[in-house]
Amino acid sequence: MQAYHAALLLLSLVGLYMASFSVALVAYPLPIGLLGALITFSLMQTCKTKRISIVLLSLVLYCLYAVLGWAGGVNQPSYGYPVQHITEIEGTLVEDSLLTRSNKQLARIALSCCTSKEGYRATCKGTVSALIAVDEVLASGSQLRMKGHLDLQSGLFIADSLQVMYLSMLARLRLYFLRLLSARIQQVIADEATQNLATMLLLGQTGQAGFLLKDVSLACGCSHLLALSGMHLHFFLSLSSRISIVLFGRFWGKRVGSIPAILYVVLVGPKPSLVRALGMHLCSLLPISRIAAFQLTFFLQLLLFPYSLSSLACLYSWAAYSMLLLAAFLPKFPLQNTAIIIAGTGPASLLMNGSCNLAGLFFSPILTPVINVAMAFSFLSLVFGSFFGKILTLVQDLLQRVLSTNQGYAMQVGLLGYGVYILVLLTCLVSIGYATKAVQKRRRSHYELDIRIRLPDSNHCSAQGRGALDVQEIWSELPDLPSSEGEDSSTIGCPTGTDGLGSGTGDRSDHQPAS
Repeated sequence: MQAYHAALLLLSLVGLYMASFSVALVAYPLPIGLLGALITFSLMQTCKTKRISIVLLSLVLYCLYAVLGWAGGVNQPSYGYPVQHITEIEGTLVEDSLLTRSNKQLARIALSCCTSKEGYRATCKGTVSALIAVDEVLASGSQLRMKGHLDLQSGLFIADSLQVMYLSMLARLRLYFLRLLSARIQQVIADEATQNLATMLLLGQTGQAGFLLKDVSLACGCSHLLALSGMHLHFFLSLSSRISIVLFGRFWGKRVGSIPAILYVVLVGPKPSLVRALGMHLCSLLPISRIAAFQLTFFLQLLLFPYSLSSLACLYSWAAYSMLLLAAFLPKFPLQNTAIIIAGTGPASLLMNGSCNLAGLFFSPILTPVINVAMAFSFLSLVFGSFFGKILTLVQDLLQRVLSTNQGYAMQVGLLGYGVYILVLLTCLVSIGYATKAVQKRRRSHYELDIRIRLPDSNHCSAQGRGALDVQEIWSELPDLPSSEGEDSSTIGCPTGTDGLGSGTGDRSDHQPAS
């Protein structure tokens, strides 16, 4: 069963990589379905005792392939005209926009239609990233119209002008509360760098002063700790669940405690990592295993939020969490979780940047508690005021000092270095696993019970054997039990036995009639 779950996690991760970087590999559901049916039928004829398990595994894998292919096709951009002729696009913003170093907003848009140079309009589909010169954050769900041009090399749409065609009431409320919370953070925290840290950890927004902290964290391989992710949502879940359990009990407390987490995700926007973490928490409330909750959440996110597949945050989040679940089936060793997560997310960095940073193996275990403390004091500052903001400033200074001191120890490696890392990791896993099994086997042999029990296959007396088969022999070191006077200390055997073991004569004076 463990091998089955581990294989399912690895196959899910491989399918996610294929859908993210090579959509063509998951674009043939019919041929793959026929091939899978043929392989399943062959396996059913070979292993007749496990036909149900083979059928269930085949269905899960095919559903995974089909859903990944569908989501990959939804995100693949397709225009009605050659891209060099397109001057205007329309679509819906699938996530809140992000501030860039050039003081512009980067937005991912689900396309609906486009316009060519000649003024002709055509429908289009897929997602495209656009660069917009605006100051404020654009809320997800907004319908936008942009004029500009498509960059042929990067695939970015460089917008010269922007028109917001529709803004829902939910988007208006979200922007209003985000402005209030940002103003509250600036009011209770005096230091600008600390303000940016609190805004990043609580609201997922970055100012220009926050890029310095991002740069040093990226050099140390710990940039994922500052991005709003499932780790930050887990803080709110733990806090709200513990308070709710005290008030409503364990069963209802877990469910009532999920409401603040849902409201938090609605407030900061449907970021892929937050949707994944919230979905895993809600599915874990069902009477299913952790692996089943993982698969259910994965399918639901692809079906309900298919545009999240085009985000690198989705790939990093699911790759890290799948490797974290896989680590539970592997031998334990120091820094195991971090080492396994780097192995799972390294290919994404290699495909995007041509290198991956192994420094997070050493710095992540140290900086993760510091980030959790910063998250706690950011929340306390937001709720209770500037006293906790002063403590948060000290935490931010410590974090900045640690990152700035160790950024020179970056361990950027290419494909060859990553391959060596995987070989070393596999060697350690095999060696530790073999040593663990050897120690367990020796321990079982050393502590084996000194009691030997031989039970017969049958307890029926035989006419020829004269009751020889009903004898049970037990060897053990037992203390001598003194017998009391007048107590029958004879051995009681089979009533039909005539040998010394079962004669039943005992003290004859107790059985002879008085003369």
